[in-house]
Amino acid sequence: MMNFLRKHMRKIFIITILGFLAGIFMGFGSYFFQKDNYKTAVTVNGVEIPLKLFNSLYSSAVEMMRKESAEEITDETLLQIKVKTLQALVQDEIFYQQSKNYGIIVSDFELKNDIQDSLMFKNENMFDPRLYYRFLQTIKMTPKEYESMRKKQIAGDKLKILLASSIKLMNAEYEAAAKANADITRDQIHQMKINQFLNEWYINLAKKSNVISNNSIFAK
Repeated sequence: MMNFLRKHMRKIFIITILGFLAGIFMGFGSYFFQKDNYKTAVTVNGVEIPLKLFNSLYSSAVEMMRKESAEEITDETLLQIKVKTLQALVQDEIFYQQSKNYGIIVSDFELKNDIQDSLMFKNENMFDPRLYYRFLQTIKMTPKEYESMRKKQIAGDKLKILLASSIKLMNAEYEAAAKANADITRDQIHQMKINQFLNEWYINLAKKSNVISNNSIFAK
């Protein structure tokens, strides 16, 4: 079951992170829990993330698992999906908030191209609106809700690219790594250095963030 979660995590939670930036972003600051709130899933630095968005992503993840995994879905697995869904939403929001501090914006034109260029919505290499709206029905989201989420994710991706562009690999670092592993490439070492930097950058930022979670999410 954990193999399924690892394999499909980004697909399940619809997080677009460029391959060379892919890493495991962990280390959230302590969660505070609030009383049951039927509109908000989590609040990140005062910004409320709708419970409807959480429920849409969580339900889609569970449905995908039922279709693609032969293993039994246990209560523990459901809890893990809830935690990963919540973490994904918090991560997106933190990166989005930081992207605004860097002056990063996402235009409607960029959003349109992002959606129309997505392989999920293409039929014979052409954007097919029917596939797009079928997808929205599957995840139980309106176009406005999904496109708002994608704008935040795109802004976060642009910030990751900006941060990654500042990370350089020194010859001495490559030579030291190559001595330890002759098969490793320069690009692989550079990618690991970028991932380590982004992980540490995010962990430090997340620890300073005020995250208030809706405790009803974790009720059976």
